[in-house]
Amino acid sequence: MKKLSLTLFVFTILLSMFLSGQDKKPLSHEDYDKWKDLSNSNISPSGDWVSYEVNLQDGGGYLWLYNTGEDIYRSFERGHKARFSATENFMAFRITPPKGTVRKAKLAGIKKEKLPKDSLGIYLIGDDSLIRIKEIKSFKVPEEGSSWLAWLLEEEKPVKDTTAADTSSTAEAEEPEKEDKKKPKQEGNTLVVFHPATGEQASFEHVQEYDFSKNGNLLTFITTKKDSIDSVSVHYMTYPGIQSQIIYEGPGYAKTIKPDEQGHQLAYLFSADTAKVKIYDLFLWNANNNKLIKAVDTSSSAMTDGWCVSENSKVYFSENGKRLFFGTATIPEEEPKDTLTDDEKVSVDIWNWKDDRLQPMQLKQLKDDQKRAYESVYHIALGRMVQLADEDVMRIKMDKKHNGPYAIGMSYKPYYKEMSWDADSYQDVYLINMDNGQRKLILEKLQSTALLSPLGRYIAYYNELDSSWNSWSVKSGEFNNLTDGLPPSFSYEEFDMPTTPGPYGITGWTKNDENLLVYDRYDIWMLDPEGNDKPVKLTNGRETETRFRYIKLDPDEEYIPKKEKLLIRTFNESTKDAGFYNLSISKSPELKPIIMGAFRYSTPKKAKDAEKIIWQRMNFIEYGDLWISNMDFGEEKKLSDANPQQKDYLWGTVEIVQWTSADGVDLDGMLYKPENFDPDSSYPMIVYFYETYSDRLHGHYVPKPSRSTVNFTYYASNGYLVFVPDIVYKTGFPGQGAYNSVVSGTLKLMENHWVDGEHIGIQGQSWGGYQVAYLVTQTNMFAAAMAGAPVSNMTSAYGGIRWGSGMSRMFQYEGSQSRIGGTLWEKPWRYIENSPIFFADKVETPLLMMHNDNDGAVPWYQGIEYFVALRRLNKPVWMLTYNGAPHNLKRRADCKDLSIRMQQFFDHYLRGAPAPIWMEQGIPALREKIAAKTEALYGRAYDPATEITVTTGATEGLFAAIT
Repeated sequence: MKKLSLTLFVFTILLSMFLSGQDKKPLSHEDYDKWKDLSNSNISPSGDWVSYEVNLQDGGGYLWLYNTGEDIYRSFERGHKARFSATENFMAFRITPPKGTVRKAKLAGIKKEKLPKDSLGIYLIGDDSLIRIKEIKSFKVPEEGSSWLAWLLEEEKPVKDTTAADTSSTAEAEEPEKEDKKKPKQEGNTLVVFHPATGEQASFEHVQEYDFSKNGNLLTFITTKKDSIDSVSVHYMTYPGIQSQIIYEGPGYAKTIKPDEQGHQLAYLFSADTAKVKIYDLFLWNANNNKLIKAVDTSSSAMTDGWCVSENSKVYFSENGKRLFFGTATIPEEEPKDTLTDDEKVSVDIWNWKDDRLQPMQLKQLKDDQKRAYESVYHIALGRMVQLADEDVMRIKMDKKHNGPYAIGMSYKPYYKEMSWDADSYQDVYLINMDNGQRKLILEKLQSTALLSPLGRYIAYYNELDSSWNSWSVKSGEFNNLTDGLPPSFSYEEFDMPTTPGPYGITGWTKNDENLLVYDRYDIWMLDPEGNDKPVKLTNGRETETRFRYIKLDPDEEYIPKKEKLLIRTFNESTKDAGFYNLSISKSPELKPIIMGAFRYSTPKKAKDAEKIIWQRMNFIEYGDLWISNMDFGEEKKLSDANPQQKDYLWGTVEIVQWTSADGVDLDGMLYKPENFDPDSSYPMIVYFYETYSDRLHGHYVPKPSRSTVNFTYYASNGYLVFVPDIVYKTGFPGQGAYNSVVSGTLKLMENHWVDGEHIGIQGQSWGGYQVAYLVTQTNMFAAAMAGAPVSNMTSAYGGIRWGSGMSRMFQYEGSQSRIGGTLWEKPWRYIENSPIFFADKVETPLLMMHNDNDGAVPWYQGIEYFVALRRLNKPVWMLTYNGAPHNLKRRADCKDLSIRMQQFFDHYLRGAPAPIWMEQGIPALREKIAAKTEALYGRAYDPATEITVTTGATEGLFAAIT
């Protein structure tokens, strides 16, 4: 039988290759490392320069720089995270160390902190020359204006100051002095400041922090010195100078330094305490009068008793420089001296029914709670502090520039306990006066979102109970329902969970808070926050089932401009085509198409000072390379060719499939076919599903190791059909919903003689894994099934914990994805009849599971329950548990291993390939300890295309290869 299966399998592969053309080959697992990803694209302010990275999946690659005017490329090996200077005279970027060098160091047992570090590359655009700085910790380039940069070296290395134009000497540090072991070890790193235009530079030792003002005129930094008395210095440097000035120098500790946007002020935290636990004060320096003041300390009149400026504060200025924001918290206390031995200590968590959060959630959020700082503001001209947030109202929202008269406060605390079981989240919304901190409760137990208008004139919010957008006027105190009587729903129309659907979202505000723009399923609506003017539909999407969504091209934009051509993203739900339109906002809006096609597009990025954009487009066959064009997508030019090797491989095609489910719902799905598909042949098929997927028709899937699911491209290349059906659900019957959708769609495809109905497999992960585990208890139509991280027993999972967040799992089953619609004690039979474990005896389909022992989303014991039940019933079942791995795999070695094993499993049951050792014999724990765990086949590497058997060096002689 084995010889017959092998012969049939090899014949099928060879026939597939012949029919597909012998000039191309199917993808193999060894090909992953050939595929590259394009990322981190940037366009310079003038649009004259474009940078992007093309990197191998396993590390290494190139940073590319393109001159749009001269059509010239420049590449930098292993470059990444590039930044253009505002004046475009240089580009700075990190350079990763060679992969081989890092690997060699790891094999030598070098500790992580001593592994090779990134370098800094500074490409001088005008000179066409590169400066390379070894071993940097970080670098910064001003966002606007001035053309200089600064970087921190990984270790203290004195750097020679110079004004020479040739700065290549910066690559090599001078020999440091020999360390005096009697002296205290200094903290911080060497900071280097560099002017590329002149070659001037300066260096400073023991630097803890540094930052530029937004306009680039001011650089600030903190240095420390450890001696008999620890001391600190706070410095500033103004462009184009190279000499630093000292604001403060003396005993103490400083941190969290921040300049304002204009470079006229800076703030930092300071403590004179010598104890381990320190109390910090907020200091403010003004460049105009060179005056340094202590702005806030524990004695400030607005400071809550027992509170202080938090050392975990985020310090920042308002855009106009009139306000300084910081955080406060309770005064930290030093831990008492430990006088107990380990065996005398008690280690216990006490769960109390009155706790607002479950103990696991408290423990998961412990570090955040310990570092929580409550928003406060210091009004600079008035010299007055105002407390904005506290333990009751923890979160504050302000206008983008932080200049407005009001903020809104969000209080979640009254509803913490309900979060343990309610899929909805609730909050009370307060209006907060920025001048005095006074609060006014506006909305209680709001389920959805609330937003303050830029000028602070209105609070806009969504009411989930009646699916309406509303406003509250700060001036009049009146509420207005802005969408009352409008025909479309502003809540998610296709929402099928047993809880209240949320909104499609807010587009933004027009100038002077004149209008609020919101979305429905397809269109953009313009609303009058006073409720006087009739709502205006700005687009015509519903008529053609086309979604319209605004693209914010300017990251600093505060208002959506009227009467200007806005760039709008479009997507047609029927054809799955995408593109862009122009929209001019008015009571008589103008909507004009620009481009539409069978592609997916990335969000374009615009040059700040030019009418140029860069963007990516893709479909299943075309990789998402980078393009440049004008604002109307004219004069377009393709800039990259990331994966030219694709032409050498068999790929595939994709098409929409439509059918009616068993319960009468019209559904869409996707069918992937092998390249040069032959309708006179018969193909095995894998059915993959989650919930709805058909909107991703034009997604591109590069060959890469799987974290948890089948790769559509890989399986199509290897002669499989891959069917991806959409699924609809009804409350209380999630399993039946999957059955009605998946089975009906599969049966529809089986009407085609080119589908091998005897060799169909199913695969899913997480929620998809649950559906696989359920389906094999209801039907034997599938020849093989693979379930990743499945819930198998809803009754035991219901009362468990999501260890990734510390939350109770109850909400998932009652009102979220599991869609039961009630508690376990209200609807016990719904939990039982939707749980695969209770029907394990019905399973006839060979099942492969993956469930990892560090899964924070679905408890590992869910996979174990199902496995031991099927094992006891003598059903063919395997479970892969990757040690220490999360819900979806992260380590590339694990991903490769899963990819190989999953293909071996499906090849065996769907194509007659021989079973590998791990399926036939298993890998006993004793042998597993001997074998190299990263060897996917433990003794045998198997090429499904040519049936080549290779004995791996790490396990040679341990296991006999099966032929």
